[in-house]
Amino acid sequence: MNTNIKILVLAGAALVPVSASALEVIGKKLEIYGKIHVSVDSSDQDDPNVSNDGMSVSSNSSRVGLKGKLPTDNLDILWQFEQEVRFDDSSSGNFANRNSYIGLGTGSHRFLAGIHDTPFKSVGSKWGIFGDSVGERRAILGASFNKGNQLNERVKNMIMYQYKDKSLKFQAQYAVDGEGSGGSVDDNDSDMYGLGLWYKIAGLSLSAGYENWEGHGTIEDGSAYRLAAVYKMGDHRIGAIYEDIDTDGTSANALAFKRSAYGVNWKWKFAKKTDLRVQYLVADEADDTDDTGASKIGLGVYHKLDKKGKVYVAYGSTDNDSNAKFQGVDGGHGDEVKTANGGNPQSISLGIEYKF
Repeated sequence: MNTNIKILVLAGAALVPVSASALEVIGKKLEIYGKIHVSVDSSDQDDPNVSNDGMSVSSNSSRVGLKGKLPTDNLDILWQFEQEVRFDDSSSGNFANRNSYIGLGTGSHRFLAGIHDTPFKSVGSKWGIFGDSVGERRAILGASFNKGNQLNERVKNMIMYQYKDKSLKFQAQYAVDGEGSGGSVDDNDSDMYGLGLWYKIAGLSLSAGYENWEGHGTIEDGSAYRLAAVYKMGDHRIGAIYEDIDTDGTSANALAFKRSAYGVNWKWKFAKKTDLRVQYLVADEADDTDDTGASKIGLGVYHKLDKKGKVYVAYGSTDNDSNAKFQGVDGGHGDEVKTANGGNPQSISLGIEYKF
């Protein structure tokens, strides 16, 4: 047999599916995974200075990743590289710009170092039901009335301890110079620490996330927490979330984050492969700043093609107070939808998502 053909046959035999979202290449030592999520949107930014509203093709946190578990005598070496891939315009970013790390694990315990979402962000991610579509939560959660989404972080230069079993998950994270770039000694005047807890019992899931920053690029010195609950009953999933952000910063941008926000969502599987989704979020006014609140409604119908693929139609609309400009779409979805003070930006979207 031709050598090249032999290589192709062996490579094909090695790509054995291990789940709905990963392929084994060399057993658990090397797995390939990823997601392609592209949508065609129609948006209105409700900004008198903008005249180019209309259709937009968006790649929404599409990604490809490599990961593995390398057994040793007593511990497993754990590693992961994950990179965003922009299918809409072929622009490129830094390699391994998503959760990427190396660490050690044994049983229910993991110790990681690298780049990773904060526990505060992860609480919101697991609660939300519109993952990276125009109904996405980050136009409100982790956002301020004048700077948008700034507090759903994937921190750099971090170390993390994680415990996980069937009902309980705990994370403790510390990052020095969490927003900084490499090439020099990390800035020890800029750090963060975070804690996260997830607990499941029967159909109820409870979670809490906390983080504290020194020298954050926007909120300066400050902290935030989230509490979330999700209840599953039959074909229904109901969720609620609350967050509070506080800051000791004195700049206008920092003070804009001194506020609370909350939301509810509902997912109803009304057919074997199809579900309806509704999400409503509210941001309160920032302290001592009138008319700076907003609300957002997300609506969607999602249809599974199989275990890996889905199509959907989604709608998102943000209603701002007169002194606020929370975006219509902000974070996760590749093409953001900005607005002016008092604006009512909105988008409707047809999307397709495929995991491998």
